[in-house]
Amino acid sequence: MKNKMKKLYGLLLLCTVFCTLTACSNDDDEAPRIDSVWLNMVSRPIEQATCAYPGQTICLRGSGFGDLKKLIVNGTSINLTTLFVYESANNITFQLPSDVKTTGDNIRVVTSKGMCDFPFIIRPADQEPEITAFSSTTLIAGSILRITGTSLGGATEVWLPLTYGDKVLCAIDETQENDDENVYVIIPDGVDFATGLCEIVMEKYDEERDITYTEKVYSSAINFTN
Repeated sequence: MKNKMKKLYGLLLLCTVFCTLTACSNDDDEAPRIDSVWLNMVSRPIEQATCAYPGQTICLRGSGFGDLKKLIVNGTSINLTTLFVYESANNITFQLPSDVKTTGDNIRVVTSKGMCDFPFIIRPADQEPEITAFSSTTLIAGSILRITGTSLGGATEVWLPLTYGDKVLCAIDETQENDDENVYVIIPDGVDFATGLCEIVMEKYDEERDITYTEKVYSSAINFTN
């Protein structure tokens, strides 16, 4: 009986070791997969991206990125020595080159275990939205704040910073001519403004690809404290 039990325990131990080795082998043999692309810059919140611009830092999230061999964006090869140190099997963070192609709409990851493609749009640098100035940083309830910049057309929401890390939605003044260079908002009452980022949400139309997409732009940290 004891011999039978020893054999049984031995068999169970062998099965456990085999299953563990098999699982490790499957992990090692996993082909790469990109699930999403995120903007990853200190100047703005980390958030999932619908598109990016040359010079921006993006993070690929997925799996099977270990033993990376090639990283290609729209046919432009990324220098792997420039990848950020927190690259892992699930994340690849890198800065888009200033000369990256803006046609092709594809990110390709190649490892020793396989290859994967992910559809993603890189837009020309001259189309990147930017907030450059405010008509005032002293915000009075009911007054109109003019935000100026570039490529601000299609603004649907404007958020201003409040105390304790909160933010408030400001109504867009539809009586004004809101365009690529100017967005007008009405300052709400009963809130305490603080130093922080102004956020503009825009609905854009890409005529070349015939798609509508949502894009955000942030200002630098501005002191709106009254």
